[in-house]
Amino acid sequence: MDRVRVMGWCRTCVPGLTMPAFAAAEAGLFAEQGIEVEFVGCTRASDYSLSGFTTRPKAIAAGDADFAFSAVTYLLAAQTELGGRLPVRFVAISHQRNPITAVVRADSDLHEPEDLPGRPAARWSIPWFTQEYAGALAHLGLGAPEVVDLCDDLDLALARGEIDVIPTWMDMTLYHRLPEFAVRTIPLDIDVYTTGLIAADRLPLELVTRMRDAFMAGYDLHREDPELGIAGFRRQYPDVSAEHIRRNWTLFEPYAFDGVPAGSMDADRWQTTIEYTAVTHGLSIVPGERFYRPELLTPALSPVAG
Repeated sequence: MDRVRVMGWCRTCVPGLTMPAFAAAEAGLFAEQGIEVEFVGCTRASDYSLSGFTTRPKAIAAGDADFAFSAVTYLLAAQTELGGRLPVRFVAISHQRNPITAVVRADSDLHEPEDLPGRPAARWSIPWFTQEYAGALAHLGLGAPEVVDLCDDLDLALARGEIDVIPTWMDMTLYHRLPEFAVRTIPLDIDVYTTGLIAADRLPLELVTRMRDAFMAGYDLHREDPELGIAGFRRQYPDVSAEHIRRNWTLFEPYAFDGVPAGSMDADRWQTTIEYTAVTHGLSIVPGERFYRPELLTPALSPVAG
C-alpha cells in the first residue's frame, strides 16, 4: 500500500472542491488503487498577496505533503519566482471554468458583464481577486473597472454605494449572502482553468495516475451520495457545518461538471489558461509540460476506477 499525504484548502473558503477526494476516501476508492491517503491542513500563506500564497506549492516541493489542492495563480507565481524549476505540476482540474464573479446589490442596474467596466470594484484584503476580475473583463474584450482600495467591511461599503462590485469566486459568495442585505452575482465564466490537484514531481507517474483515477471517480460518487464526502470532511474539520459544505458544493458543481469528464485536463485550454494567467497577473509563461503532467491530458485518460 502506497501512503500519500494530501494538503487541503482553507477549510471554510471552498470546501466543495475537495469533496470528490473525501468521497473517494470514504468509499475506499483510493484503497482500491492501493493508496492510503492522509489529509493534512494547508500551509498558511505568508501574506494575502499572490506571492504569499506560493507557500502552498512550495510546501509540496519541500515534502510537507505529496499532493495538494491549489490555484493556477499560486503555482504560476511560484514557477515565475523560481524560473520554472519548482518540481510540482497539476494532475487533475477542479474548476473547469474561471469562477470569478461580480457580487452586486440586488437593486443594482448591473446585470451583464458588459455593464461592469468603469464601475467601482473593491480591491480588498486578497487583492489578486480584483486583478483576476479585471483580467477576466479584459479577456472578454470589455473595459477596465474603477478599482477602489477598501479596508472596511465589503458588504457595508456595497450597501452604502461606495463600491458597485465585490470581486470574488462564485463559491466564495456565501460570505456575502446575508439575510439583511440582498445581493446577486454576475459570473464572468471565462474558459480557463482555476484550481486543481497538484503533485510533486518526485512521485512516479504510475502512482499519480492511480491517485488521479480515484479522485476523478469521486466526483460522480459525491453527486450520488454527498453524505460520504461531507462525513469525511467533517471528521477532519468538525467546526465546519454540513450545511455550509452542501451550499458550497452547489456553487462549485457547475464549474466541475462542464461537458467534459470531471477532473480532466485539455492541452489547448491549458495553453489559454497559462497565457491568460500570465497576462492578468504579470507572471511568466511557463511551458505546458512544466506546469502539468502531459501524460494525464484528456486523450491519455485511463479508465476511471469505481
